[in-house]
Amino acid sequence: MRIASLIPSGTDITVSLGLQSTLVGVSHACDHSATHDLPILTHSVIPSSLSPLEIDRAVGEALANEDANGSLYRTDRELLRQLAPDVILTQSICDVCAVNAASIACDLPPEAHLITRGATNFAGLWTDLRTVADAAGTDASTLIASLQVRLGRVQQTVRNRARPRVLVLEWTEPPFLGGHWVPEIIERAGGEHLLGQIGEPSRRATWNEIAAADPEILIVAPCGYGLDETIAQTRALCDNPQYAQLRAVRNGQVWATNATHLFSRCTPMSIRAVEVAAGILHSEVWEKPDEIEAILVATEGPKSHITSLN
Repeated sequence: MRIASLIPSGTDITVSLGLQSTLVGVSHACDHSATHDLPILTHSVIPSSLSPLEIDRAVGEALANEDANGSLYRTDRELLRQLAPDVILTQSICDVCAVNAASIACDLPPEAHLITRGATNFAGLWTDLRTVADAAGTDASTLIASLQVRLGRVQQTVRNRARPRVLVLEWTEPPFLGGHWVPEIIERAGGEHLLGQIGEPSRRATWNEIAAADPEILIVAPCGYGLDETIAQTRALCDNPQYAQLRAVRNGQVWATNATHLFSRCTPMSIRAVEVAAGILHSEVWEKPDEIEAILVATEGPKSHITSLN
């Protein structure tokens, strides 16, 4: 079995199933330690050095550009053919986040089987795990059962606690609300997710809308960014007067997260995201998150600083 993963979530799922030895190529965004020496099959047309606002503008321009075929990513098809995978993993959830199925479906290597991930909630994650496992001739039941046990442990612990009102920012400028599996992460962790339902896509919001919702806890999880970059983006929000007036900001309940590992993908790491969120929302009964995963960014006037949990 030879698997080429064109999406980070596909790589994470493959490794979680114990199939890392079958991987022959990965995407430019795949960051699992087990894949560092593998050939890179994709690249983005958007420079990573741009600011969030510049990226948003560049994305809109690229998707509207007919000459670019409305895609933000390029796949090295010649290398893909040389690697001769039996299975190619891609996705159908978001044209912005990763190579999508439509852009790769034509001109596949001979005999390659395309698996399109489409999970927008945890039920879909179980399906994706089974699909990849079946294609590789293995079984996902043990992994799924262990993940469900962990979910059940969190939900049992927080089920009688008051549910704080939570807003997750999936992008900071312009603001986007966390969607798809993100509301489920918050709900299972014992919170009330604001301005979005489980399975609904993420969407652009206004600061007026966010101010009206006035969350008690704000989780900043910009898609594709690690903790240090998220901290920087959270600090930049302090120049916005509507942000400064949010209850979560006034009460020192703004959390920067390692978004790319916890919130940006629906993979087994999403169960860890539930555990991290439970530690944020209910630290009196659940272990606080590790500081490499999530950290408070407190505000004092126009400046912000990091508050250690230790």
